[in-house]
Amino acid sequence: MSRHRTADGNQIIERCEGCCLPDVMTGVCTAFSDPDYQWRDGECWGRCDSAKEMVRRLEDVISYNECHGLNTAGVAKMKKELKDWQEAARLLEGGETA
Repeated sequence: MSRHRTADGNQIIERCEGCCLPDVMTGVCTAFSDPDYQWRDGECWGRCDSAKEMVRRLEDVISYNECHGLNTAGVAKMKKELKDWQEAARLLEGGETA
């Protein structure tokens, strides 16, 4: 069983629909190994509903890691992901379609 599957074997759960965290190609949550568990109290504390919010979160994580000299290889990957999210936010804000 993949570490990204829920206890019942699903990759993501219905309540995750509309969240930015699942990988759109695989349907696997990129943040939590068991998204169903995150909903145990009625809502997922990590849920992210907009590209702008993903940009803000990634900027915060990158800034924190850079300030503390943590995992520079991981920061490089996050910066690439940040560029993709910035482009998505720009397209969505402008009403353009990809």
